[in-house]
Amino acid sequence: MRDKASLMYYCRNGEGAGHLRRALALAGELAEQFQVTMLVSETLPTGLEVPASVDIVQLPKLDMDPEQRVVGVNRTQALRNRIIERRDIILNRFSRLKPRVVVVEKFPFGQHLLRGEILPMIERARYGVYGESLVVALTDGVIASDRPNREQLEDRSAKLLNKYFDLVIVHSDPVFARLEEFFQPKNTIDTPIYHTGFLVPGPANLVPAAGAGRNGILVSAGDGYCGGPLFRAAVEAQKTLWGTLGLPMRIVCGERLPDAEWQQLQAAGEGVPSLELRRSVPDMRAAIASSNWSVSHCSYNTSINTIGSGTPALFVPCPDGHRLEQIIRAQRLVYWGAGRMLMPHHLNGASLANEIHQLTKFKPRDMYFDFNGIKNAANLISKVVYANSYAPIAVRPSGEKRLH
Repeated sequence: MRDKASLMYYCRNGEGAGHLRRALALAGELAEQFQVTMLVSETLPTGLEVPASVDIVQLPKLDMDPEQRVVGVNRTQALRNRIIERRDIILNRFSRLKPRVVVVEKFPFGQHLLRGEILPMIERARYGVYGESLVVALTDGVIASDRPNREQLEDRSAKLLNKYFDLVIVHSDPVFARLEEFFQPKNTIDTPIYHTGFLVPGPANLVPAAGAGRNGILVSAGDGYCGGPLFRAAVEAQKTLWGTLGLPMRIVCGERLPDAEWQQLQAAGEGVPSLELRRSVPDMRAAIASSNWSVSHCSYNTSINTIGSGTPALFVPCPDGHRLEQIIRAQRLVYWGAGRMLMPHHLNGASLANEIHQLTKFKPRDMYFDFNGIKNAANLISKVVYANSYAPIAVRPSGEKRLH
């Protein structure tokens, strides 16, 4: 039996427990073939299961604003010192492990404010004294942005890809969304790109057990950081829906809904019939599968869980301008027959109640996307490292390839 090569996985887990659960599932699958060390940026949520075969290194916490952006990177010396501290921890661990593989989430497609801690690791992986490592970028297929400097950022990202990265793995079925639809730099990208399917921890299809049935309306907004408008509209809608549908409503607000909004929501929900407010649930996938209808912002996790469970869905994208990808994802899911969509500027209690009524007449179509992204991505990396070849998964890359 061959010795397992070392793999370092940089996980930017400031986007909630759902994102981290996917990343841990991928790390656990990679640990079947590698010795995996995972670098995480935030405290792990209570109750989140970490694979025993994965070594977790928690980096010192960075201050974040409600939109998950790093605060004051170029403005405060204290924060610059914190990034230097994190960089040194990463490089010390790199020197100890001498990893054969370095996996980086989101960068260079995003996270440019953290390049001070990411680039030194990547530079050592590419040109270090221990020899070249395989450097892999992970990203979602929908990376839409309406930032005014988007073209400059894409050109910078393309240069970094060509200089440092061997492989790009896209967590998407290419029929649903391809990276090149949204990432269009001026320069040609030489790095091979593979769409390996959606990342789904556990079975792709999650339907209620025989006889269990479905009960109620589930409203969610990921970790809750911009869920306030949706939650307030849902409370108002339930006042009408209880009299017409007679079904309970559960609102899962998320751990990052600001405390002030959480308290206001509790006050607004006082006396509303069959309304349950919760910060979190143990298993969101199971909660969606056991509901009559799902109402959500259309985050990556919720959209995949909705497809897998066959639950009729109403997508109400986040009103924040930086969440354009939710609108695009929702539009595509509506096209494929997964649900309906209510634009955020039309959201209020009456419109939400009306759209939920429309869901009573809606039946989702069967969809056959690739939900094996975890195994496909891990197998691809393993074949490149151990078999010195690229595996024909989902999409063959074109152009020159650096083989390891």
